[in-house]
Amino acid sequence: MDLLGKFNLSATILLTGFAIVFSVLLFLIFIIWGYGKIVSTAQTKYSERKRKKELEKIRSDNPEIPDAVVMSAVSESKAEPVTEGIPDEVIAVISAAVYSMYGSKEKVRIRSVKRSRKRSAWANAGILDNTRPF
Repeated sequence: MDLLGKFNLSATILLTGFAIVFSVLLFLIFIIWGYGKIVSTAQTKYSERKRKKELEKIRSDNPEIPDAVVMSAVSESKAEPVTEGIPDEVIAVISAAVYSMYGSKEKVRIRSVKRSRKRSAWANAGILDNTRPF
């Protein structure tokens, strides 16, 4: 086989390999995208069903309440902050830090404030300093 024949064979094999690899990658991207769509649709339907059950429960308990009040009660009940045992000053500082980070353009809501069960930043720094390789 001459040099031109070897070059043609090599180019053909190379281009065929690229085409197969990229087509399989595109196929995998399509599969993952479709799976994501299916999961997000299922989650949306589940949350809608759960919200409708909550609405019907509130309506059955109090039929004289207007629908607008029931809708606002359901939407506000999930945004209630959990601040058990944390001083109000700490929550104010955290809120100020979040506000300064996002600014007034974004609509930001703090849903909960919890104590961390992890090591402090100083303890982590000490561990990193003492276990650094030589």
